[in-house]
Amino acid sequence: MTEQEVADRARAVLARRLKVDPSTIGAETPVAELGLDSLDLVTMAGEFEEVFSITIATRQIMEIRTFGDIVRQLTAKVAAPA
Repeated sequence: MTEQEVADRARAVLARRLKVDPSTIGAETPVAELGLDSLDLVTMAGEFEEVFSITIATRQIMEIRTFGDIVRQLTAKVAAPA
């Protein structure tokens, strides 16, 4: 899966959860601007784990500041050997 495919899928999941237009979520959009706090990020991480069949460590979740951070972490996990 390419980084763009990961971004598109993650953007769709996030937009559906937040009930916003996916086009409003850019790579450098801060998660706080989207209204996500640390608890929301943990919840979203669970959704991303299901969608992408991966595991995300709590410390990785706490490093997220932008949508681009989400995409980079997901891409690295999806690309990692099982």
